[in-house]
Amino acid sequence: MKGLLPDLYRRQIHKSLISKWRKESPDKYTGYELNDNIEELYELMKKISEDQRLLRTIRAFYRVNKTLKDIIGIGSDYIKRIKEFKFQIIETVQRNKKTIGIKRGIKLFGISPSTYRIWAMESYFRCGQSLAKLCSSAYPQQLTVKEVHKIHRILSNPDYAHWPIISVAYYGMREGILKAHPNTWYKYARLMKLKRKRFRKPKKEYDDGLRAKAPDEKWHADITEFKTADGRTSYIYLVMDNFSRYITSWRIADKVCAKVRIETFEETIINAGITPNQKEKTELIVDGGTENNNKEVTTLLQKYPVDKLVALKDILKSNSMIESLNKLIKYNYLYPRNIHDQEELVKIMRKIVVPDYNDKRPSGQLFGLTPAEAYGRKTANFKKIREKMIEAHHKRVSYNQTHACLGCPFGCKQN
Repeated sequence: MKGLLPDLYRRQIHKSLISKWRKESPDKYTGYELNDNIEELYELMKKISEDQRLLRTIRAFYRVNKTLKDIIGIGSDYIKRIKEFKFQIIETVQRNKKTIGIKRGIKLFGISPSTYRIWAMESYFRCGQSLAKLCSSAYPQQLTVKEVHKIHRILSNPDYAHWPIISVAYYGMREGILKAHPNTWYKYARLMKLKRKRFRKPKKEYDDGLRAKAPDEKWHADITEFKTADGRTSYIYLVMDNFSRYITSWRIADKVCAKVRIETFEETIINAGITPNQKEKTELIVDGGTENNNKEVTTLLQKYPVDKLVALKDILKSNSMIESLNKLIKYNYLYPRNIHDQEELVKIMRKIVVPDYNDKRPSGQLFGLTPAEAYGRKTANFKKIREKMIEAHHKRVSYNQTHACLGCPFGCKQN
């Protein structure tokens, strides 16, 4: 029993009980070995408390470790999450730089020295009056307050809720509302936590699709179903131009038939100005449905230089471009609305969907042009766009450098 209990406890135990324990097997009693561990831990803590330098170092590592755990614990995407806590990281490294050093501190967080310097500057010039949390005088490239309000207003506008942010950004540049790069729009939308709501389905993997070099070089045709609130299924017939993504013709019917399909083909051919004697041929990509592959369709197309190709049969490529258009129309325009019947569906397609998609909504794939503009062979003037953005940048810097933040602690002066 000697050495198994502290002397203070041993003196309080009766001699007869101690004599009895000595005669018993030591295996009968468990847990006595913890006494050695406790005494060892106590001595270690006593030595640490006496060494102030060692105590500060341990506290510093504890703070860094706790900060890191708080960040990692929020989500698995470490790189993305760590940026959200950059000011907290800078504060932790600065508080403990005398004990563990800055180099070792940033290494613990897994950030580079250049990133640390940028974050340290942003931390120093932190400003609660700016959405970007940075002093506008020290960082004059950021958007002005008025420009931020414009982004918030247009992204919150229900008229553009079905547009992606890149389309809204190009629309803002085209209309002179705000001249800023689409990436800037994404940044401030993220800062303001403005998200585009979408009805999403599992993504399909597509190979690189067919790409035309000019309008009316390749067309795509397809039919998609849409069920209205009255339980009735309508069939939306679409024909689109490959080069411009322009909807050249559309119809809505109660059933799938060759008659309606021919109407859309004929309308597309006439609107494109294609004549029977024209030398340049146009490819019409369709699927294997009977509405596309019948004598009536063949008779019509034989009159014109239009070659009908069945996707994944006559060519190895799919009809993915118009399938994407089907999804865009239904999930961005139709599903968010409570469409009662087919009559209302036709009205919405004619007055809202087709005009908005063809003539108003800028496309990121077309570098800010609308499908109608691209179909009309208009090209994006990148030089002019660049000049306008540079001009807006200079005005932004000038404004931020001459307009103070409210209660700015960095000596900004109102001119």
